[in-house]
Amino acid sequence: MAFMKNALLVCITAVLVVYVPSLWTKTPPTLTAGTVQPGFEPVLKVFRENFAKGVESPTGGSAFSVYYKGAKVIDLWGGYADTEALRPWREDTMAIVYSSTKGMAATCIALLADRGHIDYDKTVASYWPEFALNGKENITVRMLLNHEGGLSYTDGPISFEQLADQDVLGQLLAKEAPKWEPGSAHGYHGMTFGLYVSQLLRRADPKHRTLGQFFKEEIAQTFDVDFHIGLPLEVYHRVARPPAVTALWQTLFKGLTSPLNRQVMWAMATGKTDFLKVLNIESMTQAEHFLNPEVLALEQPSASGIGTARAIAKVYGMMANGGTTRDGRKFLSDGLIKKFIGEAEKVATMDRTIGLKMLFNLGFMITDEGEQQFGHPGSGGAQGRADPKWRIGMAYITSYPTPFSMGDDERFLTLEKATYECVKKLEAK
Repeated sequence: MAFMKNALLVCITAVLVVYVPSLWTKTPPTLTAGTVQPGFEPVLKVFRENFAKGVESPTGGSAFSVYYKGAKVIDLWGGYADTEALRPWREDTMAIVYSSTKGMAATCIALLADRGHIDYDKTVASYWPEFALNGKENITVRMLLNHEGGLSYTDGPISFEQLADQDVLGQLLAKEAPKWEPGSAHGYHGMTFGLYVSQLLRRADPKHRTLGQFFKEEIAQTFDVDFHIGLPLEVYHRVARPPAVTALWQTLFKGLTSPLNRQVMWAMATGKTDFLKVLNIESMTQAEHFLNPEVLALEQPSASGIGTARAIAKVYGMMANGGTTRDGRKFLSDGLIKKFIGEAEKVATMDRTIGLKMLFNLGFMITDEGEQQFGHPGSGGAQGRADPKWRIGMAYITSYPTPFSMGDDERFLTLEKATYECVKKLEAK
């Protein structure tokens, strides 16, 4: 009986937290803008309907972009870049994409591999000798990128001061010991992935740049990609501002409607994951830090990349187009791109950090829900994906994070579905 009373109390609380505030909230007007090429009009319709029907938050904002056969065919944005000030989302609005940053980090390593400066099957220590400390000498680049190195969290928190000093950070990371036998399992390196990858890149890159510097010079400036790993302070005004941490509590109960979220929460509750230990890197796991421009100026290639949807879609669009731009400039070799999916394991296996079956390869998350894709999702709903078969690169970013970060966010899924339907109709002609 006591259990039933507690369960009823939780349900009543959920209703009060989620729905009662809306009774005093005036719904702002729906704002959408952008362009679609002929044949993709249904995607624009879905984008607008998502705002009109409440699939998108009435005070949130988002952008969705698609490249098809190397050309931009969808570029949409709508809603508000600031949920509190109701600042409209504009064409040049950027957003924090959290773990979708990892896909951009993996792309940087792919560029080095394509140029012969790094070999996925060599040990990390062959480029970074200090890394061999404490049982890490046999960890290969491939294992590190596939979250198999046993380095999903650090023994102590990492401060902003350490994050800002690449030499100090490198020494700290080199001393860490694997938390499981490297190569025996994968556990999502939520906050450490980008830090280790950046240190590796510094050693393998002939110019010894950080990952953020490498991305800026080799991708952003070279291919006109509006994305940053380490945000310049002068462009901070363009960044969408997520709601205050307290406002996000209104969405937590909604997250319980997701079977994937329930599975993750059960794994956490029963102690079957290392998820809470991953949050030990306190400098970048507290939501309020993502509102601080000085923090965003630091390089955290695991979680703090910032850019437009068209920027992410352009990168994946080039890779989906055989590694070349629309005008024939080379980005990556097609042979290497085919390895992202082609060399991946065929069956997803349980991830010891997340508590779900997942599949990684060379830094990308591999999905196969009817169409094979590589890319990376981000906390709160951000997505960046490439489909080489259909030659599609797509991205979704938002100012209003939701709990649906495991690939089941209706906002993105409805747009993705409409995009594929349009592409298949065009291909059938």
